[in-house]
Amino acid sequence: MAFIRTLLIILEAACSLALIGLVLLQKSKSEGLGLAFGGGGNDSLFGARAGNVLTKATVGIGILFLVNTLILGMLFAGSADESLMDRAETPAAAAPAAMPVEQPAVDIPIVPETPVVPAAE
Repeated sequence: MAFIRTLLIILEAACSLALIGLVLLQKSKSEGLGLAFGGGGNDSLFGARAGNVLTKATVGIGILFLVNTLILGMLFAGSADESLMDRAETPAAAAPAAMPVEQPAVDIPIVPETPVVPAAE
């Protein structure tokens, strides 16, 4: 099962990188980044319908990405008994609260105030 999960995670990363590349290569109204990465040569490489080829590839890889994401979500949801938030709260809730330590009472002698008398000159 771990091999399948690893394979699906690698497929997820590859699909995401392919989607990023395909979106950047597509033509926009103002050419955008597609021209900067050599998108201008798509007409000669894929023919006159280069936009359709890139669009169909983007849709196909997008669907593969979404299906793969759903499968990964179901695989990882079945393996976790509790969420990460539950795991983080468990040690704090299980630890006993520290009781405040009472300080022993200290008897401080009360000294009556003595008036300050200026020294005689």
